Amino acid sequence: MKFSGSIVALVTPFHQGKVDLPSLQALVDWHCQQGTQAIVVCGSTGEANLLTFAEREQIIFYALEAASDRLPIIVGCGSASTQEAVLMAKQAEELKAQAVLVVSPYYVKPSQAGLYQHFYAVHEAVDLPIILYNNPGRSVVDQSIDLICQLAELPRIVALKDSSSDLSRPVFLKNRLGDRLCLLAGDDPITGAYLAQGGQGSISVTANVAPALCQQLIEAWQNRDIPLFQALNQKLMILNQALGGETNPCPIKYAVSALGKIRYELRLPLLPIGSESRGRIDQALQDLELV
Repeated sequence: MKFSGSIVALVTPFHQGKVDLPSLQALVDWHCQQGTQAIVVCGSTGEANLLTFAEREQIIFYALEAASDRLPIIVGCGSASTQEAVLMAKQAEELKAQAVLVVSPYYVKPSQAGLYQHFYAVHEAVDLPIILYNNPGRSVVDQSIDLICQLAELPRIVALKDSSSDLSRPVFLKNRLGDRLCLLAGDDPITGAYLAQGGQGSISVTANVAPALCQQLIEAWQNRDIPLFQALNQKLMILNQALGGETNPCPIKYAVSALGKIRYELRLPLLPIGSESRGRIDQALQDLELV
């Protein structure tokens, strides 16, 4: 399975402490209509570490039902524990998700060899396509180019979501792997540069509120419409900046609520953003005519 274009890292809507399943399904349906190419549920933007296994099952099941094969549902399977990541991946497979997104184990700071064994264990446990997720800012370990190339030899590892600030990485990976892996930007402010360096798409937070614009940005690059690409990149960067003022997903959940699609509810230890951040987001949404 190949992944490209704008893939949304979906927020998890809550209502009175429980997962708001009707709002979740409405979000999935909206993204199917807006041109989003795939949806990640139970990722960091979806407050995955604050969900129970039972809630994960609900989210996966209802997202798949709402998507109804119109686009792939990718399940975040991130844990500090390899055993738990394997159980998450098996749950996703049993529910018939289309792929899993597996981040480096956080907090425990494994070696590169330990990282390989972690991803290998998930690979051997399920038959689903696997997207590697490199996020050194949250996991405190960086997947090296050598490690990614070694993992790319495994048949079901099909893509990389990269949130590294080193934008030379996609060039080095393309030089060594060709088109073996789909390379996806993992941080919205770097998406334009990542595409220019060989990327094929993004897994986006901003796409929660601007899905059509995020997909148009990538299509403009693919079509080599550089003036349109630059114009869209400049417009989206203002929104990206507004959404980056406080810890994700606190700002993006406010933005989605400002569109009237969810209630603004988070789980501790996450808290609502301040009034200054809200003002910047409101202004950015108005400037892009999203509200």
